[in-house]
Amino acid sequence: MKRLIPTLLLLIVCIGGFWYAKSQDFFREKQDDAVKTLAASVKAEDVQTVSLLGADGKVTELQRNADGKSWTMTKPGALPVEGGLVDGWISSYSLLTYEAKVEDNADLAKYGLDKPKQQYKITLKDGTARSVTVGNPVAVPGYSYVSVDDGKTVYQVSDQSLSGIGKAPVDFQVKGPVKLDYDKVTGLTVTWKGASWSLTKTDKDKAAAEAAWKLGDKELKGADATTVLSSFLFLETKLEAKPAGNVGTAAPDFTAELTESGDGGAAVTTKYTGRADGDNVWLVKEGDAWAYAIPVTSVQELADQGKK
Repeated sequence: MKRLIPTLLLLIVCIGGFWYAKSQDFFREKQDDAVKTLAASVKAEDVQTVSLLGADGKVTELQRNADGKSWTMTKPGALPVEGGLVDGWISSYSLLTYEAKVEDNADLAKYGLDKPKQQYKITLKDGTARSVTVGNPVAVPGYSYVSVDDGKTVYQVSDQSLSGIGKAPVDFQVKGPVKLDYDKVTGLTVTWKGASWSLTKTDKDKAAAEAAWKLGDKELKGADATTVLSSFLFLETKLEAKPAGNVGTAAPDFTAELTESGDGGAAVTTKYTGRADGDNVWLVKEGDAWAYAIPVTSVQELADQGKK
């Protein structure tokens, strides 16, 4: 029995220590540390202009148009802008968090914030301007010093978080000219390097995935037909677009005709033409102002769909 006394005393001490620690919230995550939002939250629809100074020293500027939905790129030059991508950037801006507060009332030059490496600004409808400024890297790899608006509080922010707003002009661009509604498509004809094939919907009153189709003379299930259409829809680029007028289409290397049912059941056909240039085919939608550099490999994959 005497040999059990030290063990019992130790057990009592441990239990007492546990309850004391629990009473002091030692095991509870502090709410102050749960979320550390860096920039003030904003609604995408309230933002009128976006300006990005990249690490390469180049500036990208976007201006919301009068319709309140679309955007125009004013710097470094015009590109076709996808409004949803701008709204996504604004969301990433609003959700930025910091790892730690470094110093209040700081000498910004000490942290490289007087001459920022990157700076991201937004202007709201009421004229309020907000900014996130990035200075020198922290001694700990993967982090940078950051200040917000015109304040002198310095924060430590992960480079991974900052990568969400560190965008180039092409990151806001429409990725390709093809637009379609699967269920409205009734036909697609593709010609590449002199070889052609046609996809035709035979059950025109049914949804694409449920309808019967023909690829040439061969019967095709709806699921397979939508795969063919997806190969066309996802002809996308990673390069900046250029004016369609700069691409000659008199003798195209690629053509496509997409037929869809319009209002009242009338057929509407949209034509696409492409000119091969090295590893890309510059693709233009009839009547569109822009040409997109589609990889030859993507065009070839689409052409190969005719072999199903």
